[in-house]
Amino acid sequence: RSSLKKPALVVTVNPEFVMLAQDESEFKKILNEADLAIADGVGLRLAGVRQIVPGRVVVEEIVKKYKVFYLGSLVAKEMADKFGGGYDGGERDIRNPVINDAIVTKINRYKPDVLLVAYGAPWQEKWLWSNRNRIKAKVMMGVGGAFDYLTGEAKLPPEWVSEIGLEWLWRLVHETWRW
Repeated sequence: RSSLKKPALVVTVNPEFVMLAQDESEFKKILNEADLAIADGVGLRLAGVRQIVPGRVVVEEIVKKYKVFYLGSLVAKEMADKFGGGYDGGERDIRNPVINDAIVTKINRYKPDVLLVAYGAPWQEKWLWSNRNRIKAKVMMGVGGAFDYLTGEAKLPPEWVSEIGLEWLWRLVHETWRW
């Protein structure tokens, strides 16, 4: 990927993404034009997808092996403290051009291999897409709630729950705001 002028965009597509993309043409375009789409969510098995990989598992592997910059979550600093890397966390108004420019400058100054963004879908993918020509990372990826799981802010389901495909139900029970 070093010959590319812009970073590779990785998306972790779950059933919510698929449904949202039906009504949001910009989001649909981003998902369709991403460099890599990883199926994340057992509901996609109903659509014939055989290989499902939870986004949090992908993130956990990335942070062990690459120079990472964490962006957008209140726990971005905790991720950097726990796994190493640069960060810009908290709730900043990325629609403000001055703030957006400052964030992009901070990312580029750090020179990450991978930029992980936790603004939630579809905002994280839209932000990455709109800034893809300015970011100097090799790979960029929206991570949803992965930071919360990896820092212990959110409770991981028991292995058996994940194995039988009920992680979505676990999340609904433990994150009632999702209802």
